[in-house]
Order: sequence, then structure tokens, then C-alpha cells
Amino acid sequence: MVSAIAFGIALLSGVDGSSDARALWHELNLRRIASHLAPLRLEPRLCAVAESHARDMAARKYFDHRSPEGVGPFERLDRAGWRYRYAGENLALAVNAPEAAAQLYGSPDHRANMLEPHYSRVGIAAIRTPAGEELVVEDFSD
Repeated sequence: MVSAIAFGIALLSGVDGSSDARALWHELNLRRIASHLAPLRLEPRLCAVAESHARDMAARKYFDHRSPEGVGPFERLDRAGWRYRYAGENLALAVNAPEAAAQLYGSPDHRANMLEPHYSRVGIAAIRTPAGEELVVEDFSD
């Protein structure tokens, strides 16, 4: 496990984004490594898609994979010009980033996204809502 932790810390160097998003990425990759899966590369374009959706949900006070207009994660990726064969999205709303990570990993469907072997990239956004909650969006892709 020491090598997995050292590898996860090495992955964090040079990464942009909030400290909560980086911590979530680190935790995600430690879980992937422990499951004998390749770590996911943090992709800036996917982070931008995730952040846009997180900010929209916070501003308009909804929590859903689909916007009030019905735009879902795959349409958001398409609109961003992202090409993919495999893609998925996780959402969490919690008191803080560690609680969000625990919620995501504790849910079978969310855990399946986190441990999907077809994925090689992820975009993560973690923002504070006006109510003080941590809103997390994880967008996965091959």
C-alpha cells in the first residue's frame, strides 16, 4: 500500500483545480490501484465540463444528472467536443469532500463508475453551494 500512496501523491504534482477536487482524485486513484486498475488521468477539459455542471446545479438549486432543460452528461460531453466510447458521471452532495467520497464509494452504481476498467480519464469538480454543502461532479471517459 505504501507504493500506491506514493504513486497517488506523485500524481498530484502539477494538477490544477480545487484542493477538494484533487483530494477526491487522489482517493479515487488509491481505490483503483487497490483494485488492481490503472489510475485515471485528471483531464482539464473534463474538469471544465464537470465544473460547469456543478456551478449550474448550485446556481439554479437542483441536483440531477440532467439540467432542468433535459441536458444530460453525454450531451454536455458532446457539446464540449469530447470524443468517447465509454463515459459516465457521478454526483454527490455532502458536508465535505471526504464524506462525498465515502458516499460515492458506498453506492454500488457510483463505485462501478469509479472502478470501470474502460475509463482512463476523469474530470472532477468540487464546489461549495450557497448552503455550505460540497457539490461534487465526476465525469469519466475512456
